[in-house]
Amino acid sequence: MGLKIEKLEGNIAKLTIDVPAEEFAAACEKAYQKNKKKISVPGFRAGKVPKNVVEKMYGKEVFYDDAANFIIPDAYGNAYDEAIKELDIVSAPKIEVMEIEDGKPFVFTAEVALKPEVKLGKYKGVKVDKVDATVSDADVDAAIEKERKNQARTIEVTDRKVQDGD
Repeated sequence: MGLKIEKLEGNIAKLTIDVPAEEFAAACEKAYQKNKKKISVPGFRAGKVPKNVVEKMYGKEVFYDDAANFIIPDAYGNAYDEAIKELDIVSAPKIEVMEIEDGKPFVFTAEVALKPEVKLGKYKGVKVDKVDATVSDADVDAAIEKERKNQARTIEVTDRKVQDGD
């Protein structure tokens, strides 16, 4: 597997990942095995159609989508492990297939967001006014009374006379 890292502006990195043609061919075979029971071709029982017959009828590209879905997670995981040494990746990748062809390496890109680089300005010597945060007993009593009034419920008593405590 080949990996090329390109840093773009705006804390974005583009990882270009090359998967060898042999691995891509194995993934195509895996895709064929997964889907062969669903393929029906006149003259063959369901699930018994040879791969070369399917490829002649529908083209070799018929298995590329599933093959890519098999390859991308593992290839990206390996690339991530290799790239994490020099990049601080903080997002899920945006995958784009660049080259997918039989007999050639499978090439795709993954765009990821990176942890931003922070550059500190002048912070030494900054004057900040101190805020007085003292609280008196009257302030506490006023806050409790306000909260008590906010949480109070009014219940009307209609089936009897008013009594103390209502």
